[in-house]
Amino acid sequence: MATITETRWEYLIAPLQEAKGLKKSDDPWEPDSLNELGAEGWEAVGISLKYGDLMAWPVVLLKRPR
Repeated sequence: MATITETRWEYLIAPLQEAKGLKKSDDPWEPDSLNELGAEGWEAVGISLKYGDLMAWPVVLLKRPR
């Protein structure tokens, strides 16, 4: 009989610091930090906005197997 193993995940919420102060002509979807995290095994699984003092910036939810 086959054994079923459960994958355990670890999660990371990464703010896209590069997005602060963007102009409309800038492209916010080329953050080098996400490429670096991908090389470490992290996979982006969601994106949201974090709200602060009169400002909102994107944050990415990442996961990888433990």
